[in-house]
Order: sequence, then C-alpha cells, then structure tokens
Amino acid sequence: MKNQDSEYHIKEIGQSYNEEMLGILNLNPIESSGLTICFDRMPNIFKKIEIKYDEAKYIGFLKKNKLFGFVSIGFYQAYILGNPQTAFYYSDAYISKPARKKGFLVKSSTEIFKEAYKVSNWGYSIILRGNKNAESYISKQLKKNPLVPSFKKIGTFDARNIVITFKKKESKTYIVRRATNKDINNIISLLKEEFTNRMFAPYIDKKVFEDNISKRPDFDINNYYVAEKNEHIVGVCAAWDCSSFKQTRVLRYGGHYKFTKTVYSLLSGLFNFPPLPKQGHVFKDVHIIDYAVKERNPIIFNALLKKIYNDFRGLNYNTIIFGTYKSDVLLTALKGFFNLTVKSHIIAFSYDESMLEQITEETSRPYIDIALL
Repeated sequence: MKNQDSEYHIKEIGQSYNEEMLGILNLNPIESSGLTICFDRMPNIFKKIEIKYDEAKYIGFLKKNKLFGFVSIGFYQAYILGNPQTAFYYSDAYISKPARKKGFLVKSSTEIFKEAYKVSNWGYSIILRGNKNAESYISKQLKKNPLVPSFKKIGTFDARNIVITFKKKESKTYIVRRATNKDINNIISLLKEEFTNRMFAPYIDKKVFEDNISKRPDFDINNYYVAEKNEHIVGVCAAWDCSSFKQTRVLRYGGHYKFTKTVYSLLSGLFNFPPLPKQGHVFKDVHIIDYAVKERNPIIFNALLKKIYNDFRGLNYNTIIFGTYKSDVLLTALKGFFNLTVKSHIIAFSYDESMLEQITEETSRPYIDIALL
C-alpha cells in the first residue's frame, strides 16, 4: 500500500497561489483567552515580501498539485553585532490540518535554507508563545543537514496593543510634531545610532530611508513624528497604518472578551471611544516603527506615544501596536496606557554555532519590525 505521506512534495510557489495561501492562513487563527483572531494579508500575501526584502521566496507543501502549506524566507541588509550584513527572516509557516505532522518544515529545510547558506550567516524567526506545533521545533537541531543553521531562543518579543480610550495629557517638556523633509538628516542620525546596536535592525542610510518611504504603501515623511527640546530633535518614530496589505480580523469574541466588548461598546457611546470591530471585521490599528530616542530615554518615547495616541484617537483607531524585546527599558514608556500583551519567542539562526551560544537578549537587544512580521 502506498504511503500517503510520500505523495506530498515541496516546490517554490509564486503569485498564482495567492488565493490558496490566503485560504490556508485564514484556517490558522490564533486564540487567546477566548478572543479568536486571524492575521489576514488581504488582498496579496506577497506584498509584505515586496516591501521588506531584497530577495525572498515561498516554499509550498503540495499533494496532487493542491497546496496544503507554505513557509517563506527573505533576505535584507541588517545590523549584526554592530556590522551591516545580509540577514534572513524565516516566517509565514502555515499548514492546513490534513498536512500537519507530515514533516513539512523538515522536508522543506534544504530548499528554504540553501540560499541562506550561500549569502547569510545570521537570521531569525518569531514563534508565538503557546503555538505548540511551532514551539516543538525549538528544541530540534537538524545536525545531519549542513545547509540548515543552528538555532536557539535568544529572548522574548513583547508586543503591546495599546487600546485607545480616553484622551491623554501630552508632554509639556517635549514638543512633538509630524516630521517634514527638513528633519530627514536628524531622523536618520537617530535611527542609525539606535539600529547599529540592535541585532537584526535594518541597515539605514539616506538612500535606504528614501527607498523605504517610496516602497511602503500609504506612507510618507509625515508618518514620522519627532520630539524636540530646546529646538533639538531628541526622538523619532513612525506611525503606519498597514491595513492595505495586512489586517487583524476578529473571528470570535468569547470568554471574558465577550463581556469586555459589551462594556466597551457602552463606554464608547458615552465617551466617544472608537468602537471595537464586529466579528468578521478588522481592527483599525496603527503600528509604531522606526523608533529612536536620545539616551534611550522612555520619557521621550512616552511623549511621542501620547501625541500619536491622541492624533489617531481623533481618527477613530482602535489600537496602537508596538513591540520590542521583553527587557527593553522603552516598554516603561507605556505606563499609563491601557495595553494588552502578546509574547513570542525570538529564535536566532546562525552557521557560527559558537557565536550563537554567546548571544542573549541583553547582549543582542534584538529589533523586530512589528509592522512586517
């Protein structure tokens, strides 16, 4: 009798599989304390890799030409231990139920990592805490395959969803405003100082900065906010609505979230909060990216967040999304904001196993681009 597992095969897939990929993604929702959501990528799952990477590919898991799963790898210029070099991000691993436990990630490892072996010594991946299927791979090392790098958990990614409710009192110490073209050199200087010391942060110079602005949908220099003191720019971050290519879709309010939504709906009517989305609809959210403050002062970052919060409150947004490594002092800037936490494992890959063993969250201070996860 023929082994049905052997009927699955691996191949690189492209745009023609977009609809099937979106379907598989939507069949892999995330549930937390009764809230069921899907990180949707309508209308084109390939848009993210066009924005983020210099080069990227998707590998599919197929049976009789029907797609049952996929995974991606993308390459970009990043700071690795202070030096710019090519890094990779291993992501978008989604498998439909019939194909689970069929060894897709192991079978695809040669195809997915063969380019990394040639051009990149370091990479990373993010695994949501509680995702048992993905977490089971953390302890595995595919020693028999020289194309597959060693990997280990180097820290925890702490993503915060700041829920927009009452208006915030803004800083009197710092003047926060939207950036203009006159601010570009100062913004780049701050970002370079921050990114150079952050593992996996994207390389930045003026050309890259301008290219990013042109590549990002619904984005220009006015998406950046700067904080000033004594006529000097001391902080910057950008607020980006990514809904044209990624969405957080609510599939179900259950558990205590059902009660929370009912209460929130009443309060939103009384106090003019932005209403939470109905089931099947998406959150109206904005992502905080490209952030840097002098001396990594959380008070400056707090001033930036308050201004962004009030601006987007006026535009009826539900949440502001920010994330960094768990021990980052900048997380203290969120004091006073009602926020929900989602934690993930940060997995580093390297072909230099001895160096990988020395990497920790504190020494690497990993930078994760939350808008393009």
